[in-house]
Amino acid sequence: MHLAVCDDNIADRKQTERLLGRESDRRINTTGVLYVDSFGNRNAILSTPMIYDGLFMDMVEDGCNAAEIARELRKAGSRLPIVFCCSKINYREEKDLPDNCYFLDKPIQPDKLTEMVEILLTIKNSQEKKLEFRTDTETFYLKEEDIMYAYPDDRFVRIHQANGENRECVATMLNFCATLGFDIDYSARGTTKLDIGYIRVSESGLLAMIGCSAVINLKYVDKISFFQLSMIDGHKIKISPSSRKALCAMVSEIRTDF
Repeated sequence: MHLAVCDDNIADRKQTERLLGRESDRRINTTGVLYVDSFGNRNAILSTPMIYDGLFMDMVEDGCNAAEIARELRKAGSRLPIVFCCSKINYREEKDLPDNCYFLDKPIQPDKLTEMVEILLTIKNSQEKKLEFRTDTETFYLKEEDIMYAYPDDRFVRIHQANGENRECVATMLNFCATLGFDIDYSARGTTKLDIGYIRVSESGLLAMIGCSAVINLKYVDKISFFQLSMIDGHKIKISPSSRKALCAMVSEIRTDF
């Protein structure tokens, strides 16, 4: 889970970072690592809110108010949960706060922080996952099922979506696969994402990472022959003949109509 801390009091900001770091250590073998970024001004957090699963915020100096920043975030379309850390300002008393807001009192108690992280995890797990990709000039987001297939093209990865639209992102296939959630290794283990239907394919072998020619979503496969795989939009991807049987079995596992 990715969290942000936005606090213009550097001592409080560092303390929240330390507490979240200890909370992360306790969760390594259960709910996973907590990745934490820290900001000390409003412009920084307003520029990248979409990548976070929760925001711990207290901004009180130089006429800045965390409640105003929260309203700006909602106006910009961000729905991330906001945890107001109450100190000089008791944000519970603020009028017209946006939805999806929570409160902690400073100094933050570890047990209360643990409860809040559990709330944020529950929210994260209930939401539709969106994947972040970047072009030279912008960041865009896609749901897992939006992607039909993707393949490398120079320094880009070309993404073909299920709705017929095409996008490109600046990434290597290795980084692209990491965004989808593949394990970063060079073996056959961990190279499929059958829960959502993704698999890496290459002309030399079904699960090869080196020379990977495409990532496909098996839900959108139309036909599989000995030498190529056809997607429902007509696009054809070369495969190794030895991969056909395994591919057919995987598609059948994903789709009952195949």
